[in-house]
Amino acid sequence: MSRMTRGFFPLRSAALVCAFMGVAAGAQSVPTGNGTRQPDSSVVLLGTPNGSRVQAGKLVRPDTVEIGDPFTLIVTVVVPADARIEWPTIADTAATVAMRAPVKVIDEGTRLGGRRERAEYSLSAWNIGTLPIELPDAIVRFGDVTMRVPLADARIFVKSVLPGDTTLHVPKPARDLFPRVLPWWQRWWPALLVIAGLGLLWWLWRRLRRRKAAAVTATPLDAYARAMHEFDRLDRLQLAEAGESGRYVALAVDVLRLFVAVRIPGAELSQTSAELLVAAVDDPRVPRDRLVSLLADADGVKFAARRISPPRAREIGGEARAIVEHIERVDRERRAAEEAAKAAAVAAAEKERQEIEERARRESRRPKSGAR
Repeated sequence: MSRMTRGFFPLRSAALVCAFMGVAAGAQSVPTGNGTRQPDSSVVLLGTPNGSRVQAGKLVRPDTVEIGDPFTLIVTVVVPADARIEWPTIADTAATVAMRAPVKVIDEGTRLGGRRERAEYSLSAWNIGTLPIELPDAIVRFGDVTMRVPLADARIFVKSVLPGDTTLHVPKPARDLFPRVLPWWQRWWPALLVIAGLGLLWWLWRRLRRRKAAAVTATPLDAYARAMHEFDRLDRLQLAEAGESGRYVALAVDVLRLFVAVRIPGAELSQTSAELLVAAVDDPRVPRDRLVSLLADADGVKFAARRISPPRAREIGGEARAIVEHIERVDRERRAAEEAAKAAAVAAAEKERQEIEERARRESRRPKSGAR
């Protein structure tokens, strides 16, 4: 070690001792929340391998608070001039003692080779009793040397805001300023809702029942049965006897056209008489000549306003019924012939199958050649 270095360290050590005496002189005794008294600052002396000294002091002001009240922790550290201090923080926001603001660091300058630095922590406590502040250690870096200044021993006393004796004090429940008056519909709306629901269920049940009854009674009629029903209804009206011969003929022909549109492929109710004849000319079930004559007479009555006597009107209506019966009879005969042909084909196939089975059975009973 050089002569200048050996002379420098005693001078710096003397300056640090003076700074330490200044910090210790500022320490006072203040009352605590439990009636005892304790010093409001503490001084820590730490040494480095090269003989330097680091002084640290802590001060909690005030030392007694209530829950949530702010208080300040002041930490003063005297270090060599070229040392660097890393101040810790409380990162856990849910801790018993939490920080209200970032740490405030004040550099008080260098005196006689020692630099004095002060950190002020604004804190709040959230429990009662004597609580440790639980602040991590401050780190002092001096060249290659790292030193820790312990700060975890700082404490704060939090007093309770409750009265002296709360064991027998039972507070009464809060009461409304005025009695609440409910309108009648708010008291009876559950019953009204139940009645409305029952009424809706009854209406749905009745509607479904009517639909089922209508589906059972309203059985769809066959085209031929409907045509016969309409002809009988038209006869009961006696329009020809009432002087409505033209109307009677028009309605009878409409019943015929509706039947033909259902039974004859390609025939439609919206077609004219000529178009209907073209659509039905190739169908063997239709008596073409009779249909042509009937449609000609009906067109003269409907479009040419030709007068017609009641007997002639009844003849045309009877001819329309006869054509419907003829088409239905031929259609039934054709269907019966097709069913008979199908039955004969099925019978022939069944007979052929039986013959094949019988032949196979005989072949199986015949002894094979060479068998003993």
